[in-house]
Amino acid sequence: MYKQFCKNLRHFISIMESDGGEESSRRKNAEALLPLADIEEYKKYKDSKKEEYRRISSLIYDISRYSEEYPSLKRLVWELWAYGFDIGQANEEFERTYEAKEVARLADLMLSTHYF
Repeated sequence: MYKQFCKNLRHFISIMESDGGEESSRRKNAEALLPLADIEEYKKYKDSKKEEYRRISSLIYDISRYSEEYPSLKRLVWELWAYGFDIGQANEEFERTYEAKEVARLADLMLSTHYF
């Protein structure tokens, strides 16, 4: 499931980029999911405790809040956890570059094997 998510996400973003390169909210929300598609980069952030590590953990938490509405997200969050991603709400407030509900909807779409 995780591999399908990564493949679909990268393909979706490439379609959005080839669509004139305009900065749309859908593309912005899809790009917010990109850090979930690179396990090695995440491990570097985690080891160094960079702010990006907390942002990614918070993103996963935000996605998990919609798992009742989008059941496939439960499996994604579980798989991310199995790959070593941490899930937690950030203590400090930082500017989110995404809309949580839209990101959850896009993540659900990327998990679908019917997408491509």
